Amino acid sequence: FSGAAAATAAGTAAGATGAGGMWLFSYNKENFGYDAGMRFGRFMMSRGFANAQVGQYREDIQGITGMTITKMDAWQSVTTLFLAVGAALSCAGRIGMHGAAPPGWYCALFSGSIFMSVMFNGVALWLSMHASLRAQCAATSLLTRKVRLPIPSTSQLDQARVFASAFERQEYRDIFRVPFMRHAEDAPQAAAAGSKPKGKKGESQEFGSTSRSTVPSWIRDEVVLDKAGGVLDEEGELHPAFEAPDHFKLLMKAQEEWRDYDVYARISMLYGVVSFLYAVTYYAVGYAICELRGFWAMWSLPVVFATAQALIFRLDILRTGNQRLPNAELLGHMAPFFAVAACTLEYRYYFSKAQVAVTWGLVFVAYFCHLLMALRMLDLAWPVPSVKELPEEPGKQWWPSSWQVPGGFAKNLWFITPPKKLEDGQNCLLHEMDNMKAVGGGISAASCRRRKAPAAEAPAAMTDAPANNASPFASMEMKRSNDLPWRIVRVAILTAAFQWFFMMVVSGVEIILGPETLLKPPGEPPWIRDTKYRAWTPGMVHTSGAAALPEGYRLFAASKARYTSAKAPAAPLGEGPAAPH
Repeated sequence: FSGAAAATAAGTAAGATGAGGMWLFSYNKENFGYDAGMRFGRFMMSRGFANAQVGQYREDIQGITGMTITKMDAWQSVTTLFLAVGAALSCAGRIGMHGAAPPGWYCALFSGSIFMSVMFNGVALWLSMHASLRAQCAATSLLTRKVRLPIPSTSQLDQARVFASAFERQEYRDIFRVPFMRHAEDAPQAAAAGSKPKGKKGESQEFGSTSRSTVPSWIRDEVVLDKAGGVLDEEGELHPAFEAPDHFKLLMKAQEEWRDYDVYARISMLYGVVSFLYAVTYYAVGYAICELRGFWAMWSLPVVFATAQALIFRLDILRTGNQRLPNAELLGHMAPFFAVAACTLEYRYYFSKAQVAVTWGLVFVAYFCHLLMALRMLDLAWPVPSVKELPEEPGKQWWPSSWQVPGGFAKNLWFITPPKKLEDGQNCLLHEMDNMKAVGGGISAASCRRRKAPAAEAPAAMTDAPANNASPFASMEMKRSNDLPWRIVRVAILTAAFQWFFMMVVSGVEIILGPETLLKPPGEPPWIRDTKYRAWTPGMVHTSGAAALPEGYRLFAASKARYTSAKAPAAPLGEGPAAPH
């Protein structure tokens, strides 16, 4: 009986063990199948979120570069219109076209202003064209090379997919694990942003909801293959917390290629408009006084255009403490008023040497006002380093403090760069993937069975063209610094300033020469085409300033009739003329 009982007990125990083993096998296999489905779903969902986020990154590039492209295209249209009107004013619509020409000094004010406008608007047109094209090229380059959707490869999809027979390859302690007992593997230590896992054990942040420190081996495989890409290098670099995504860094670096083109196209367009308003003022005043003799109309016109200039400057510039000529533009706005006062004396009914001297004094003051305005333009356009970091506020422009921009236009450049860091609650999935790769998914390389994914073949390196086929102009772009637009605008402003300084010098020469002219009268052809007066010499020409009168000069003497004989009687009507005496 005892033997039968023992056999029965052994059979019962064996049956119970077999039944328990079958139950444990079925239980863990069911868990494996459930986790396998969740693994593939999680892989596809994470890649879907990553693709959506990279799609947002691509929109960031298009939005920031599109801002420059839109501005530059609009400014190209504006400057082209000003160039067209400037061409009309300087050609068919110039003053003196339909009447007596104004004095030479007044023509210098009008012509100098209109061609300054053409110069500045032309520079703005060219700079805006460069900025637009550079921004478009940068956006295309980033979108086609760097910022691409992380579409999973076929190999990655195969790795994420798990066959049911893969359960047979698991460790026996996972296949027959008793519920509520420890798993075979330590839970992965998910790396926080900017830090590495502190140890192999301890409660995992990623699996904190289970309050488990261990996981099945297939969970370990999921982390290593799907998250870490099979990389088990624990010495990699981690991205710090709130670090800006890579596309922001690339875009900010690319913006340095067109930043100054954008900034100085904006500034040059402003200077072109200001010069255009000067030209329109002188055109209207010249028309009023030269052709209409509208004295009071002449005095009222500068008020309108000077007010427009002042309002535009008020909108665009910011008076800061590091400017060398603060408020100098106020005197520049007064130049047309001095010119009008000079015209008042120039067209006065009675002549006076004193008023001629006062007229020339007013002309010099007008020239000096224009010279001071040009120097003020240079002062406002001078780039200066930022004193402090601009605050990143929603709806406002921002750029790093390392950029040197004109302080006078710091509030109205409408230039924005990518943020330097992410805001609270924002995450970069690509950086998280990099962090997981850097720590091997949180799995210790020493304890992992190294079931890695097959290494992908590196793409073939693109070789440069042979040196003997290189273009001789290949290094030209490398020699150009990013501040080339500033240097171009600086030359344009100095050219304008030199123009007014030159006119002050030659006006002094004209005062010394007096009424003597260096050129033939207006309307006369040049000597190369004038054969009628080639034999003339200065002694044959009488000027109003000559001390003596030429022989036979009868302007101030009445002519006398000379008769050779007595007056003959008049012939009767119809009989023909009388005989000569």
